[in-house]
Amino acid sequence: MSASRHPLWVGIVGLALTGVADAASRIYELKATPQTVHRGFFDASLKPVLTIASGDRVKLETASGNPRYFEALGVPRERIPAELYAVYDGVEGAGRGDHTLNGPIAVEGAEPGDTLEVRILSVAARLPIAGQGFRPGRGALPDDFPYQKDRVLWLDLQRQTVEYAPGVVVPLKPFWGVIAVAPTPERGRVPSGPPDVFGGNMDNHDLGAGSTLYLPVQTSGALLSIGDGHAAQGHGEVSLSAVETSLKGEIQVILHKNLRIKSPRAETPTHYMSIGLDADLDEAARMATREMVAFLVETRHLSRDDAYLLCSAAMDLTVTQVVDGTKGVHGLLPKSIFAAGK
Repeated sequence: MSASRHPLWVGIVGLALTGVADAASRIYELKATPQTVHRGFFDASLKPVLTIASGDRVKLETASGNPRYFEALGVPRERIPAELYAVYDGVEGAGRGDHTLNGPIAVEGAEPGDTLEVRILSVAARLPIAGQGFRPGRGALPDDFPYQKDRVLWLDLQRQTVEYAPGVVVPLKPFWGVIAVAPTPERGRVPSGPPDVFGGNMDNHDLGAGSTLYLPVQTSGALLSIGDGHAAQGHGEVSLSAVETSLKGEIQVILHKNLRIKSPRAETPTHYMSIGLDADLDEAARMATREMVAFLVETRHLSRDDAYLLCSAAMDLTVTQVVDGTKGVHGLLPKSIFAAGK
């Protein structure tokens, strides 16, 4: 996707973008260290660990996997990457620490009422060790699995697969489960578990390399946080966790001034994506459908009736995840149904 394009999905054809020329873009690196991460929450009062301008790129290395979690499952210390010991230095307990989030990253000039465009240029697994499990009272089947189970998974980074058992091999499809701007200041510290209007723990495996996420800015600087690396996950994330691991990748962040959206939107190279988030799965489905209808009315100039009928003919509603309290449904509408260039 060219940085000079005008994303139709956010409905701003003809609107000038702020500082997105590729030639002028700066590239930063942001690795996961005790100084660059925060864990399990979002907060507008957090000081940014990096400040960028619209159009800049950030090369990320995110961390998932408390070494004490792996040690408790019998992994010898020498098989656990040393950098995980550094990132989780001082962390109490043996929890896996999935929501170890890089950031926040401040974006110059971002204010409430703007939209932040996050282009995921690349994302890949970077360490071979991963964890997965379930907990009593959680997941899609809490009554069926009223106990705790954890296991270590070893990723084949050359073949890009993970083996569950002999003959049972899952291909890797890495993505970050958490991408969020900070909530409004008056909300204070917000847990990172349930996704929200600012994005967060959406656990959407369609938001991988080549996709773009649009987030409504809630506070000055936007304060973008990214983490919760997933090497593989099915739609639903039914056991409560994906194949949780450390990732690497690159994003480009673009600020759209005075462009107000109510909730996250996204697109892949082949589809427009609406996002519904609610504690009730039916309401999440309604939200995703309404968002797509509104998009078609705003940008394709269809009547509401025709937009609704087109969604029934061409849009796929997909259950994003059902385990994070606030459930997710996203709608996927193929770009190929529209005439080229229109």
